Amino acid sequence: MGGAEAFTHDFLPLFRPVPPTRAGVCRICHSGPNDRGDGVPWPTCASCKRTTEHLYGHAEYVVPISLTAKNTQLYDVLVRKNDPNGTSGRRRRPDFLAATVTHFFQKHGRCLQGCAGGPFTVVATIPSTRTEQPAEAFDTMTRVVSMVGALASLHRPLLLEVVDTYAPVLANRKSHRKVFRVRGDRLDKQRVLLVDDLFVSGAHVQSAASALIEKGAAAVVTLVVARHINPDSKDPYSAGIWRESCARPFSFAHCCLCDPVRGRGALKRRSREDFADEVS
Repeated sequence: MGGAEAFTHDFLPLFRPVPPTRAGVCRICHSGPNDRGDGVPWPTCASCKRTTEHLYGHAEYVVPISLTAKNTQLYDVLVRKNDPNGTSGRRRRPDFLAATVTHFFQKHGRCLQGCAGGPFTVVATIPSTRTEQPAEAFDTMTRVVSMVGALASLHRPLLLEVVDTYAPVLANRKSHRKVFRVRGDRLDKQRVLLVDDLFVSGAHVQSAASALIEKGAAAVVTLVVARHINPDSKDPYSAGIWRESCARPFSFAHCCLCDPVRGRGALKRRSREDFADEVS
């Protein structure tokens, strides 16, 4: 898709910078983790702990392009499916999403590949939860990925629609390793980029990642347009993260993996023990 940088320039006020992993920022989703009670936060938030602990495997890296909250225009675009209104007027939602993903991947493809251990061999999207219809007929992100030149040729419709039995599980924002089925042969040695629009609890993303890993994927890295955050959360970190994000100008030049606030990129895999040592 040509002109992604110029396209997204008109919509920069919609985006909010995502903080890099550090004490008080979940190492998976970049929201605020709960406090352990001794003044040191857990390395992951309660939501990520809940949605990853009973799966076959999960995405260690979830990379949001932006943070978002309710009553923002980006939230309306992603959840209410409104067309965005920028400085040059209203634009089509799929075009906006494709330009956003294109521009981000142009700038940070290497950051994402570093998390995967090398170039991606497969791009996947999460199908619609409306199980009464074929997934491909309604999956906006499938259309979006098809418009992103660097990703379109790698896209495969790997994930089948949600299994009816487990749809209520997702509706309750819980994950399950059997929610999604994977088409075709095993994915041995495949590095998968999983692309989605909005990360809320992580149930959809991590259930999908688990299915891909169980099928043999060597790595699953998730790219999402936005991570939803609740500024009114009772945990001591989310409100501060949102205030910090709103106070900093957004730029596609930086992402949560190479943010200069952190001083170094997250281009190598880190264990839970590594992070625990870092925050203690």
